[in-house]
Amino acid sequence: MSHHWACLFGHPVAHSLSPTLHNAAFQALGIDAHYEARDIALESLGDAVQALREPACYGANVTAPHKQAIMALLDEVTPEVRALGAVNTVVNQGGRLTGGNTDGPGLARWMTDADIDVHGRGALVIGAGGAARSAVLALATLGARRIHVVNRGQERAVLLQADLSAAGIAQVTVGSLQEAARQAQAPWDVVINATSMGHHGQAPDVHPSCYSPQSVAIELAYNPPQTGFMRAAQTAGARAENGLGMLVHQAALSFERWTGRTPPLDVMFSAVADRIGV
Repeated sequence: MSHHWACLFGHPVAHSLSPTLHNAAFQALGIDAHYEARDIALESLGDAVQALREPACYGANVTAPHKQAIMALLDEVTPEVRALGAVNTVVNQGGRLTGGNTDGPGLARWMTDADIDVHGRGALVIGAGGAARSAVLALATLGARRIHVVNRGQERAVLLQADLSAAGIAQVTVGSLQEAARQAQAPWDVVINATSMGHHGQAPDVHPSCYSPQSVAIELAYNPPQTGFMRAAQTAGARAENGLGMLVHQAALSFERWTGRTPPLDVMFSAVADRIGV
């Protein structure tokens, strides 16, 4: 088999862990292929996408700011993309490009792996951007009974609710960010921080009554590995996890869609742990 390749489109991409993850998996499975990050300006996106149609190309991952813009340049997109309004994985099949999104399925797969059971339970999602949409999709896939989305701006939360409702996800309610900071009527089974605050050393204000010892708090950021949101949840008695599991599982799903092979998760985890010094 000839040398294959895949890549990441984004701007900036220098800090991406995707090359580390995918190259470790190619090497572990003895696949003659490489993965590289490509810093692509918006005006070069069309040409970059055309290159993905080459026979040697598996496809690409897509990150900010191209997750929406790329949709119009592909031959088709999956139903998950319509629900999320974003593409993170492009698969090349004989020159035909399909856009998918492994963020929600990756989070769901990791939660199952990590024994985080939301079936018939209630979840609180903080934030209403792309990460929050992926979180809602994952929670719905896993059978959550109620998913409450709180955000500073109501418009985005209402839009999220409408788009996911159109995709058949009906159990979403919305509220304001201040709600999370107040005394809760009852603890949530899962609380997901889908804001980017963790990246900036900040945390949303979550009242300790949102948690019980059975609750799990999930920070979708993974760097730093321990955030203020996680520490506050642990102080309130809950289990806290970061987004590293989601990162690895969404990459593994992209890899499967490209190669038809299951990558070794342990190899991917240790490669990325080395990189970020966990």
